[in-house]
Amino acid sequence: MAYSVTLSGPGPWGFRLQGGKDFNMPLTISRITPGSKAAQSQMNQGDLVVAIDGVNTDSMTHLEAQNKIKSATHNLSLTLQK
Repeated sequence: MAYSVTLSGPGPWGFRLQGGKDFNMPLTISRITPGSKAAQSQMNQGDLVVAIDGVNTDSMTHLEAQNKIKSATHNLSLTLQK
């Protein structure tokens, strides 16, 4: 089940990613920092990151995804899947 989360910026957002095309793994939320913006949303550890700011993550490497997240200054919009 896919759902969207918008975190209001600026960062830090309070979550860690794992995976990416370069690891042959889907991008996944690996950790959420307690009390962070991510923790106050409905994000959960283990959720798949389907899109970052509307851009599909299927072909993103880990670094590309990190850079896309870092470049979000006002809001970060994520499409996630449980």
